[in-house]
Amino acid sequence: MTGTKTVPAAMISVVVLLALGSAGARAQEIVRIPSFDQVIIEGRLHVPASGYINKIVIDVPSSGPHTYENRRQLGRSTVFKYHDYFMDEFARRGIAYFSYSTRYTQPDSTNPPNYDRVDKERFFSYTPSIKVKDLEAVVAFLKKDSRLTSSRFALLGFSEGTILATLLAERKRVSVDGLFLAGVPMEDTYSTIGWQLSGQSSMVNFRRFFDTNKDKIIQPAEFEAADPRARARVGGKTFAELDVNADSVLSADDFQQILEPHRRKVFIAIAADDSEWIWNSFFRVGTPWINEHRAIEPNRTRILRLDLPVYLFHGTDDASCSVEGVVALQRRAQELGKRNIHVSVFPGHDHSLEFLAWVVTRAMPDGLKAVFDAIERF
Repeated sequence: MTGTKTVPAAMISVVVLLALGSAGARAQEIVRIPSFDQVIIEGRLHVPASGYINKIVIDVPSSGPHTYENRRQLGRSTVFKYHDYFMDEFARRGIAYFSYSTRYTQPDSTNPPNYDRVDKERFFSYTPSIKVKDLEAVVAFLKKDSRLTSSRFALLGFSEGTILATLLAERKRVSVDGLFLAGVPMEDTYSTIGWQLSGQSSMVNFRRFFDTNKDKIIQPAEFEAADPRARARVGGKTFAELDVNADSVLSADDFQQILEPHRRKVFIAIAADDSEWIWNSFFRVGTPWINEHRAIEPNRTRILRLDLPVYLFHGTDDASCSVEGVVALQRRAQELGKRNIHVSVFPGHDHSLEFLAWVVTRAMPDGLKAVFDAIERF
């Protein structure tokens, strides 16, 4: 299984595939990279056909298991590969792209909806300190590729990937030229989980569909007038069923009370070191991952110490980490005169910068276009 096999560096295998697309023929190479402890990290290097490569983008996986494809299922019939969208767009712009599988994870095209095979017991121990060392091994390996010796190296991270990218930049074991961070959590992961289960996150989600006058609460008339598909997102519940505090509006307080039993179970499981429950009933991570993240300095202070170019992209409708955090960092960076930090906020965009809208409509959302444009200009 990927992540358990160890081989000497001299025995690393490279499988070269040929892909055809709008950018013409180009190489896709499956590479196996020994990490700091000789565990193998499997990744896919995509080199465009343009010849000279002046930039390479390395995707930094976010929390949970990931593969170098990230094949996913949308609805009953739509299956897509997340990394192919980035690979093809960067190839169109003449930029190389590398994605890799998290430890103990392999692609499995027969296993929907995540299409992966994970050695769960080993994955429970996959903490951020190991993740950042794996990322450093990836960067060091790619820097030895003769095709990339003159290339600028950019890290592209969403969510937890933004934490790992900033940790790598501060550790300075290997060098990169710029960070491109989206859906950036500004607090530690433990605090972020608390926010997600506080009712505030729920209101971010539901305001998108019901809060037509943008006053950050949902009135009965707004709820009743909403598209039936929006009503389905709350499980078909009536306004009265959701208005648990009976104050005639829907607010974070209502959703906090609805979520409280689950929130309590989550934090009991964390305290009890019950990774199995967390995996099955909350999210595909282990409690060691949560507990180590709790002790890591948050992005809101570490980013301000970095001197390399840092680009942050965030949606106002991000229900995984609040947009207020990145706005506060932008203000503080301006106060400190940090000209290397660039922040862009996109109205109506979610944690992924509306990636699924790209899949459904085939039109690139503004936030993702800004990411590609910034990397191309970089």
